[in-house]
Amino acid sequence: MEPEKKPESLSAEAADEAAEKVAAEAPVYRDVTHRFPDWKAVSAKQLELDRALLSRTEGRVHTLLSHLLVDRTVHHYLSYANAVSVRRLGYNDHGPVHARIVTYNALKILRLLHESGILPSIEAEEVGTYEDAQVAVALAAFLHDAGMGITREGHEQWALTLVDPFIQHYLSLVYAEGDPMIAVLRALVHECIVGHMGNVRIHSVEAGVVLVADGTDMAHGRSRIPRMINRDPMIGDIHRYSASAIVRVHIGPGERKPVRIAAYMEHVTGLFQVEEVLMHKVKASPIMQHLEVCAYVGNDPPRFYLR
Repeated sequence: MEPEKKPESLSAEAADEAAEKVAAEAPVYRDVTHRFPDWKAVSAKQLELDRALLSRTEGRVHTLLSHLLVDRTVHHYLSYANAVSVRRLGYNDHGPVHARIVTYNALKILRLLHESGILPSIEAEEVGTYEDAQVAVALAAFLHDAGMGITREGHEQWALTLVDPFIQHYLSLVYAEGDPMIAVLRALVHECIVGHMGNVRIHSVEAGVVLVADGTDMAHGRSRIPRMINRDPMIGDIHRYSASAIVRVHIGPGERKPVRIAAYMEHVTGLFQVEEVLMHKVKASPIMQHLEVCAYVGNDPPRFYLR
């Protein structure tokens, strides 16, 4: 599919601000005829995140995203995964918007690590470059939750059944035929996807970045639609209601470590997202020693989980 015309570029600061803002917001859905919004519609949030992603990337990863972001089949896989997550199971967003937020945050974490001298594994091992690592991280972060369309349990494994053809296609798009990096990055993307729940031991910096980035999408925008469309108790309730307390998540340089992840919340219920979701992923990640994690509840002093 031909990429759409590139949107107007944003500055680095504007892109970061836009991504944080979109993660914290959700559209208000009201329709007297249909209980749910169109499951396959492209939202304004997606388009805003596309603009931020394309503004903050260049080279191969930019080429990759300029095509991947407008791939209709990938969009349908992610949209259906979200319909299953939200409508059938009562969980929070696992669809196209979540994919973009995780991709943006993963690339930002990878960049902050690299700027501090922490190299991606394939660069440190002299197998590939930082740009190659960016391609793997972006591709894995974008596709990681497609398996939710099959089942919640083991969805990270099931995702590979659906998305491996896209992994091969897009690697072949940005690398020449016969380039050994296609084989390397296919394996690395698989590691990133199967490891994103923290249930499978992973070893690369790249997979560790995707694992942590997945946990950073916990602002209340991710849970607002499922809370609006279903008031009955469901199995995903704790994820929805704890996320609803988090106003925003900021990722930036730490005071002592290369990366700080700060969650700002209105109520202590949001601590569930930090303690049981984010920290579970952080503790399973090879990049744990490079992170600071803290939470701000109202006007209280920050609570540090890692520094």
